[in-house]
Amino acid sequence: MMSSLYSYSSGVADSRPGSARGIAAGTAASLLGMGIEHLDRNSEDSLRLTDEELDPALSSGESHGRSKDHRTKEEKEQGHFMDRFMERLLRHTIAEDSAESEQLSSRINDPSRSGKPQLSFRIFASNMKQLSAQMGTFFRLQYGLIHVLTWRKPTKTLTCLVVYTAVCCWPHLVVAFPLLFLLFGVIIPAHLYRHPFQRPEILPVKKRGESFLDFLNKSDDHSVVLDLLNEPKEGFSDTQSINSSSTSVSYASTPLTLSSASEKTTPEELRKKDKSKYVKSQVSMLMNMRDLQNLTTDILEAMEQAKQLSTNIVGFKDERLTTFVFYVTIAVTSVVLLLGKYIPWRAIFIFSGWAGLILCHPNTKKYLVGFGNAKSSKATEKKEPKQLFLDTFDSRSIIVDDEPEVRVVEIYELQARNILRRKWKPHAYSKRLFDWKDPVRVAGKRPHGVDNLSKVLPPPEWKYDFGYANNWHIDIEPQNFLWQRGIDMQHLECPSDETEGWIYDKLPADDDISTEFRRRRLFRECFRYARPVPRFSVGT
Repeated sequence: MMSSLYSYSSGVADSRPGSARGIAAGTAASLLGMGIEHLDRNSEDSLRLTDEELDPALSSGESHGRSKDHRTKEEKEQGHFMDRFMERLLRHTIAEDSAESEQLSSRINDPSRSGKPQLSFRIFASNMKQLSAQMGTFFRLQYGLIHVLTWRKPTKTLTCLVVYTAVCCWPHLVVAFPLLFLLFGVIIPAHLYRHPFQRPEILPVKKRGESFLDFLNKSDDHSVVLDLLNEPKEGFSDTQSINSSSTSVSYASTPLTLSSASEKTTPEELRKKDKSKYVKSQVSMLMNMRDLQNLTTDILEAMEQAKQLSTNIVGFKDERLTTFVFYVTIAVTSVVLLLGKYIPWRAIFIFSGWAGLILCHPNTKKYLVGFGNAKSSKATEKKEPKQLFLDTFDSRSIIVDDEPEVRVVEIYELQARNILRRKWKPHAYSKRLFDWKDPVRVAGKRPHGVDNLSKVLPPPEWKYDFGYANNWHIDIEPQNFLWQRGIDMQHLECPSDETEGWIYDKLPADDDISTEFRRRRLFRECFRYARPVPRFSVGT
């Protein structure tokens, strides 16, 4: 049944190549042919490994090896369904002697593509989602370039012109600018992030007057670049509307013959060459989707490796290593800026380009492989494990002894008692003063806090001083901090004979509350040697 259908569909596809019916028949023949091959493979497997021969075949090492090779071959044949389907589709829809068929067939059978994963819309969608989430930097660069070209911000445009002029006059700045960006754009901001400076607060001031560059850039028109970017494409305008009345009027004013109308509306009369181009475009689209999927996977892996490398080297994860990189960058930048005009940069770039391309030549592969094998054999003889520079770097001459930041944290110890009793009972350790006007107290709720002082943790990224499990100090002069913070003392009182720092409630006489509170301020120091290592992002 399937063989007869395959023969019929193949005959139709061969007799009408390029037509719509021929393409449909070729698609059906491709699917039927793959199904017949799958059935034939299963039948051959059942004849080769029957129930009587199954045990001796598995017990024999040679047979087991053949069965393993057969399974490997079968798994390879079962993979890349889309490649095999497109190969059969090309065979039935495009002439074998055409250049288009040879080009697509060579691309499908390319050995460099055969080892890649097959097309998976799940992986493709996941890669596109992750890539789009990390493309913020590239989009900012794109719009920044548009702003420079359109003089949206004159300072940026003039700065780019000055930089371009400097690079043209002194080409060694091409090497200096990336080093300067590494210093002032990556390393120094990373250090300031982990060790922030104490900056005084500056009051914001409104902009006064108008910039001279803004005055010169005033114009009622916009740049011609925006006209080119916003130029509507003919035939795809959103403002065009087509309705039945307009089409009927146009048809009435321009009568058409039956033959001309059929040539425009009948798809079966299209040329075979257009059909072949259509099939080629569809097959190319599927192959491009698969290649784009694998490309996005490689890009994401490269971005992840770049993040890890930048975090380990210039993110002060190892402060000695990053400090060493900082000193080396300073030295190299100084040499480039001071002695750059005496260095033969043109010869260096020419030699580097030639050397790089020569190393990529196929005939040099054997020398590179031999050099690598010789180096690995020497390491094996010495029985030294292969380690990277980051793992073996240890420069004891670099001393990092930055003083830690010191802050004071505080907590309030609350105690409560019934007005009919004299004994105070521990209530909670809270961040709230819990006075008479406290919203939580007015709502009749318990203050937010803990019942044990050991449960009070330092702020995130901070640590308490070492060696002291309970190094809390009591503020025995609470009047000072109440006055400094401008706390209303109408319902609070500090007795003159109080020596333990307690602040008592001073409730109104007409209040019917039966519970009163007292609190005292506890404080201690905490330290932070550095912030956590920032994780650099390539695209956000």
